[in-house]
Amino acid sequence: MRMQNAEIRFIEDSDYPQVLHVWQTCFGDSEDYVRFFWQNAFPHCRGIGLWHDDTLVSMLFMLPGMLQPGDVPAQYVYAVATLPAHRKQGLAAKLLQHAAASTCALALYPATAQLQDYYANQGFLPAFRKQDCGTGSFTFSPAMQAYMQAEAELTKRDLTQRDAFGGMLQPLDEHTRAWLAATQGKAYLPFTLE
Repeated sequence: MRMQNAEIRFIEDSDYPQVLHVWQTCFGDSEDYVRFFWQNAFPHCRGIGLWHDDTLVSMLFMLPGMLQPGDVPAQYVYAVATLPAHRKQGLAAKLLQHAAASTCALALYPATAQLQDYYANQGFLPAFRKQDCGTGSFTFSPAMQAYMQAEAELTKRDLTQRDAFGGMLQPLDEHTRAWLAATQGKAYLPFTLE
């Protein structure tokens, strides 16, 4: 099924019911968890959605941060989701392209090897490790750090513990490509959400 009446736009407060539906369908999280994100993180980040006939079918959120050294603005991509009936149409890729137009770099931490391969095909490169090697880092904005600490307390999850998959970065300009080359794919991402 190819989409003809599709619109990509920033997610607004009034979109919460549709965001909740997509989030729960794709991730299975409780309404309390999604509401906690919406009330505590959403005011400080941007969401992008793809609507088909006024129905949200694909979304992602961009959490603000900086690449260090250099104070390079970057966005951490979170909660990329497409409803099952709309998958395999390149919708998430379109949202990533839209997100890329508004920042110098996109960072993320894929949860599985399959997602790592998917993001590599979208132009993301290995960039982060779970240990501080002293070469550089991604630092979330203070508001996002506060949200993640509150989420860790709420969910009892240690957001610093990661599995074998490394964080990835899509450098979108010369400055971020130079940053990635300088850090040699060994930058530190202290807190992560998948």
